[in-house]
Amino acid sequence: MPTINDIAKICGVSKSTVSRVLNGHPYVSEQKRQEILSAIEESGFTPNSLAVQFRKRKTSAIGILTPQVDHPYFAALVQSLSNACTAKGWKPVIFQTFGDKKRELDVFAKLKQRELDAIIATSSALEAHLLARCLENGPILICNEKYEIDTTVCSLDEESAAYKLTMHMLQTGKKRLLFCLDHTSPSQEARYKGFLNALAARNLKEGGKRIEGMVSIEDGIRLGTYLFHDKQLLIDGIFAGSDFVAAGILHAAKQHQIAVPENCAVTGFDNHPISQITDPPLTTYDNEIEAMARKTAEQLDMQLSGNINVPKLFQWQGYLVPRHST
Repeated sequence: MPTINDIAKICGVSKSTVSRVLNGHPYVSEQKRQEILSAIEESGFTPNSLAVQFRKRKTSAIGILTPQVDHPYFAALVQSLSNACTAKGWKPVIFQTFGDKKRELDVFAKLKQRELDAIIATSSALEAHLLARCLENGPILICNEKYEIDTTVCSLDEESAAYKLTMHMLQTGKKRLLFCLDHTSPSQEARYKGFLNALAARNLKEGGKRIEGMVSIEDGIRLGTYLFHDKQLLIDGIFAGSDFVAAGILHAAKQHQIAVPENCAVTGFDNHPISQITDPPLTTYDNEIEAMARKTAEQLDMQLSGNINVPKLFQWQGYLVPRHST
């Protein structure tokens, strides 16, 4: 009696590819699918019926993987994804990984164990090749980060967004800018590239500095206190990376009598409601996370319904929200 390994050898594919065809899994070309189905028919291969039933069991549970649920941006994104999944009739299950690779792998293993029907990852600490290997466990979609793997990705064009926001500051006459980011990731590096490109477009290649580890209001206060305490400003503009960090910087500026934006301009990112109540109101960038979340759920719905959809990158441009801090 032929086995799944025999079918894989006949077709020159991996065992997991044959398994995908047996399960009606997407991301197998139609030509290869037909080759495998023909080999199955000609060889007389019959999958174990109990195993097939187990593989096709549905839980309606969709895992949402996030590094931190208390991070303002990820909190908003997870809420939008949860709402979008619930609207489709699924049960969202939140997994907080704290950027730990083992925790992530444990979550992705739940697909193979059929505890989840699919996973939406908002960020991953795994290298691209490891994340790609996890796709063999079941459907994984990405919402937020941009990874070069064979799955659907919904994300903001971070490079373009940072370019526009930085150029906005430069057009107000600022020349010595500080770029803040939380932790190194593909999206943060793309954002930094956009920042540098804007400086280069103005022939200010030496006009930008970078600092990491900026996540919270408290981080912004500490940074602002350090920058403003002696009023000898070495910078005249801050790309804060998030509205919460920017709010902390504005608080420190007020405490040290630094006029914003006259002495130092400040921009946030994300267009969180806090950006409307800072003093002065904060210039920021709207990343359209609700639209991203809806598109992710729509693409996942197609996949789980058995429609073969080609993995695709969906990118949003977002838009600048100018206020009085620049």
